[in-house]
Amino acid sequence: MPVAHIDLAVLRHNLELLRTRLGGGCQVLAAVKAGAYGHGTMPVARALEASGVSWFGVATPAEALELRRDGVRGEVLLFGPAFGGGIAELVEADVILTIANVESLEAIRRSGAPGRSRVHLKADTGMGRLGYPPDGALKLAREVDNDPLVELEGVWTHFAKADEADRTFTEAQISSFEGFLATLEREGIVAPVAHACNSAGLLAYPAAHYELVRPGIALYGYPPGYALAGHEPGLTPVMTITAPVTFLKRVREGTPVSYGATWRAPRDTTIATVRFGYADGYPRLLGNRGWATLHGSRVPVAGRICMDQLMLDVGDLEVSPGDRVTLLGPKGPTAAELGKLAETISYEMLTSVSPRVERVYSD
Repeated sequence: MPVAHIDLAVLRHNLELLRTRLGGGCQVLAAVKAGAYGHGTMPVARALEASGVSWFGVATPAEALELRRDGVRGEVLLFGPAFGGGIAELVEADVILTIANVESLEAIRRSGAPGRSRVHLKADTGMGRLGYPPDGALKLAREVDNDPLVELEGVWTHFAKADEADRTFTEAQISSFEGFLATLEREGIVAPVAHACNSAGLLAYPAAHYELVRPGIALYGYPPGYALAGHEPGLTPVMTITAPVTFLKRVREGTPVSYGATWRAPRDTTIATVRFGYADGYPRLLGNRGWATLHGSRVPVAGRICMDQLMLDVGDLEVSPGDRVTLLGPKGPTAAELGKLAETISYEMLTSVSPRVERVYSD
C-alpha cells in the first residue's frame, strides 16, 4: 500500500528555523488548512502546539471545528468569512472570524451567536481576493469598532507576489497596509494584532512581521517560490511518499508502455509497475516526465500515469515485487521538483495526496 511518512521531528526543526527569523514578540500562526497541506491536520497541530505554537489558521468552518473537537487549545483563525447557520457554533467554539465586507459583518449580527464574536478584519492591499481596499476597510473598521456584538482583535492583509524576485509590488502592499494601520491608530480604533506575512513574507520581508506571521508551505519544508530558494534557512521536507512495486516485466527495445503508447523502450529493459497513480495524487502530467528513486538509483517514469498505477523504467536494477519506491521526499524528487515538471507548485503536489494514501507518523 502507498504510504506518506510524516516526520514530526523535521516539522519542529522547520518551525525552529523559521522562529530564528522573527523578532521578539512576533508569534507564529501555523497554517494547517487543507489537512495541514496534506500532512494530516491533527497530528501536525498537536506537534506544533506542543512546540509552543499558539495560533492556527484554517480555511473552512469544518477545519476550525475539527481543531476544537480534537483538543487544540490555541487561537484558531478562520481565514475566510463565514455565512449561514454555523456562525454561532464557531463563536461558541471560540473560533476567531474574518470580516471581509459588510455582508460578513451582517452575517455575524444575524447569527444569534452567544456573547461578542472575536474578529479579524481583512484589508485588500493588492491580492484582490477578499476584503475592501484601505478606504473601504476603514469605513468597515469604524462600523466593527462601534458594534457591541463584535470585538476587533486584529487586522490583516495577504501578499500576492512576495514569492517573486521583484519586490516592487509587495513593498507597495506593505506601504498600503501600514498607511491603513496608521489611520486606524489616528482614529483611536484599537486592533491589537496586525499580520501580513505568509511564508514568503516571513522569509523575505522581516519589516512586515508585525505581531504575527502565517507560515504554511515553509513549515512543511519548502521555500514558497523558486525565486526565494536562496532565502530559505535550510528547510527540510516533512513528507516522504513510498509505494510498492507490484509487477515486473522484462521488455524488448521498442515495446510500448501504458495508455496511448506514448513511451517505447529505448533498449531492452525492465518495467516496474508501482501501486500509485493520479487517484493517489501523482499528476497525470508527470507521465514520461517524472522520476523516482529505487534502491538509491534514479529511475524515470515510463508512459502515462494511470489512475492507480505508474510504470518505471528500472533498467537492469535487481528489483523484486514488494520493493518500495520513493516517489516524493528528501531522498527522492521533492514536491518542488515534481511540481515544476508537472507545471504546478509544491503546494498543489502536497495537498493533492489522496486520503487513500496511509499517513504514518514518526517523531
